Amino acid sequence: MESLQIAFGKRLRDIRRRMDMTQDNLAERSDMSIQYISDIERGKRNLSLASIETLAKALNMSVSDLFALEDFQIGVDEMKAMLIARIEESDEDSLRTFYAISRAIYG
Repeated sequence: MESLQIAFGKRLRDIRRRMDMTQDNLAERSDMSIQYISDIERGKRNLSLASIETLAKALNMSVSDLFALEDFQIGVDEMKAMLIARIEESDEDSLRTFYAISRAIYG
């Protein structure tokens, strides 16, 4: 089973290509470097919630649409464990962003 980072990177690449956007275009729109975008797409970066939100805005889509979890090949238990680990190691700003995102998605 592939990691969430790799699955997310593939998803990001697919969305970017479907929008006929280059890595350079996405880098400019998100104020990230081309190398960083490339690393994300290859599953080499562990993104912060703020970076995920920035990418979603740059692609004019919601965070939930960017993730489209039905496309991810990851088990529910593994997903829960990864989310809990990310929450536990997050600083206050990241936690507030995560909380805001989850409230926006789930109410």
